[in-house]
Amino acid sequence: MLFLCPWLFNVSAAESQLRLEVDNVDWRGGTRVAYDVFDPGEYVQTVYFKVRLTGAPVPFFVTFGSVGAADSKRQASQGGDHVEYQIYDSVARRTALRDLPAATASEILSGAFGPGEDVKELSYVVLVPPEQVRPSGFYTQPIKITVYQGTRDNYVEKDAKTVVFSIRVDPVTELSLGAPGAPFDPKAKTHRLDFGTLDKGKVKGFDLRARSNAGYHATLESEHGGVMKHVDPRLSATIPYVLQVGGTPANLSRGRQTVLSRNNRQTDRNGDRHELLVTIGEIGNAPAGTYQDNLTVTVISDN
Repeated sequence: MLFLCPWLFNVSAAESQLRLEVDNVDWRGGTRVAYDVFDPGEYVQTVYFKVRLTGAPVPFFVTFGSVGAADSKRQASQGGDHVEYQIYDSVARRTALRDLPAATASEILSGAFGPGEDVKELSYVVLVPPEQVRPSGFYTQPIKITVYQGTRDNYVEKDAKTVVFSIRVDPVTELSLGAPGAPFDPKAKTHRLDFGTLDKGKVKGFDLRARSNAGYHATLESEHGGVMKHVDPRLSATIPYVLQVGGTPANLSRGRQTVLSRNNRQTDRNGDRHELLVTIGEIGNAPAGTYQDNLTVTVISDN
């Protein structure tokens, strides 16, 4: 007697697997590597990454969160200081991308694999708001990127990676010269004082504005050692003057002099205002003509 024992084979399709291919993000401000705290320009950086599929085609979505946080507020930190930034879906829409469970269907990146596809390239954009005055240094924050199979309403986590977002902030120190009370103008590097007819005691002034995220000191140097010289090179006649910086006289007879120092000073975008006053001294028997002196103002970062 022959007994036939049928074997039962359960055949099921292999479970689909999704894998993230992501890299750390080093922020770039346009063509520059570092963040300029006084640059008013807005620079958006597009970051590309991949989702790789093994198995049958499936829909998927990707979320973005800070490690240990589910909200959309993002801050790269250095010690107790931070630089704010944001992650968006695109330059045009600027919808902030978030993490579950708070993320809505519009706050995730969604996609679907078709027949024969095994890799999808996606992108997101990083924006660092301009004119955040912070100390120089290297600011970082970890970002958790997660890919889920399914849709926002029905999903299962498939892969998660942590990347590091980093932004380098350089020390920046700039000066502006202008009329008293004038706002900071990064293009204003020269200023002319015209006294007209020179009389003893006549006073004119201008503002030196300095802005920095690292502290600064300022130096002054007089071409003629603190006197105005007749413009006719055949004459050696001079007329003295007194230069005051914030009410304190500066000795310009000894070459370059440090007249201001603000260690570790962080200013706002309009900078610190320093009033400079020039008072004409004794005219004596100086011959008629035009007298002038050239002052070189230099502001140097302390970092």
